[in-house]
Amino acid sequence: MAQVVVVGGGFAGMSAAARLAKLRHDVTLIEATDQLGGRMRGVTVDGATWSLEQDTVTLPAVFRDLFRKSGRPLESVLELTMTAGRRHVFKDRSVLDLPLGNRGDQVAAITKAFGEDEWSPWIDDLAEIWDAIRRTALDQTFAGKPAVDKALRKVLRPRRTVAYVADRLPDERLAKLLLDPVRLAGQDRHATPGFVAVGHYVERSFGRWRFTGGLPALADALETRLTERKVTVALGESAHELTYDGDRVTGVITDRRTVAADVVVWCAATWPAPLPAPRTMPVIPAARTFVTLSSDAPELPDEVLVHANPPIRLWSSSTGSWTIEHRSGEDVLDALVRFGIDLRDHVVSRADLSPTELVRMGHWGWAWQGWTTALDLPGVAPSGGLYLAGAHAHPGGSLEAIGMATAAIADAVGPAAR
Repeated sequence: MAQVVVVGGGFAGMSAAARLAKLRHDVTLIEATDQLGGRMRGVTVDGATWSLEQDTVTLPAVFRDLFRKSGRPLESVLELTMTAGRRHVFKDRSVLDLPLGNRGDQVAAITKAFGEDEWSPWIDDLAEIWDAIRRTALDQTFAGKPAVDKALRKVLRPRRTVAYVADRLPDERLAKLLLDPVRLAGQDRHATPGFVAVGHYVERSFGRWRFTGGLPALADALETRLTERKVTVALGESAHELTYDGDRVTGVITDRRTVAADVVVWCAATWPAPLPAPRTMPVIPAARTFVTLSSDAPELPDEVLVHANPPIRLWSSSTGSWTIEHRSGEDVLDALVRFGIDLRDHVVSRADLSPTELVRMGHWGWAWQGWTTALDLPGVAPSGGLYLAGAHAHPGGSLEAIGMATAAIADAVGPAAR
């Protein structure tokens, strides 16, 4: 039985702790705030709560695997249902209601909207890339440069950027489907490798799914699972440093004590001494505008991506409650009017968070500076009993990416010796 210390009580820390405790390790989870769940809990302003990030996920098998391998199956504690898809609105106000999770439905929708489907054949070609990335960097802890051999490079073609790929799409609207999520995420299309487009293949293949009760319900279910697995949870305790014996981690220093450890999984956004700081640049998140709309507001799908300049994403996590993600210099509600979405007279309450305020709330990932950024992410090539997972670590900040990371970490640590 290993003494495992997990730092950070968001999705990464909770999922890592639950998995490792089920493998019969002695797990302590340290969280700096007074509540587990992190950004899954959303943000509360004047008594109203909105989601900070999209409350839908893809790759449902990741979450089913997490619950099955930490105790009772997902279906016994949470309901997970597939969403209808996403609405795309273009500058000429044309609309594409894009189904997710079924190739045939996508073909029909794109053909209806654009007259022909030049999107699906391109998506089909991403299958090999997804398989290569999954096998090399997701199903196991990523070894970094040694794993990127000639065969993998031939599949990924990593020097091709998102901009290069988009220039070869035959329709400007198809290019927008690829480029605007990258731009909204704060990435440079000329520095982002084209293989990140594999996310479109994943969405088409597996769909997007929502937990009944949203991400707060997922947080509650994981908190219960930690109790069932007898994980020791320390709230209101801030960890800031690692201790070593040679090149092997031996513990975590907090503002209260030193906790001995054979294995440390660092899931907090803070960076522990004495590790050298990452060489990459953090992403600046898009602003968030939170609105509650009246019952007579225009009806919208649960997710809308408006291909404005810059793009705008809206999603609803509960009746009348909307989060708007944007990088607009003007009032985002005014910007939406040009695309036929006028919500201004239906706003019951509103709150805004600037990028600066969001940065203070945690880490939002790293900026691509060419494909080799993937080799420099924290968590690549773990050694000495130290693993990293979370929005600040390989392979990325989405819940499904984090879930795959913690599954790979648990597999690498392995079960406790009998």
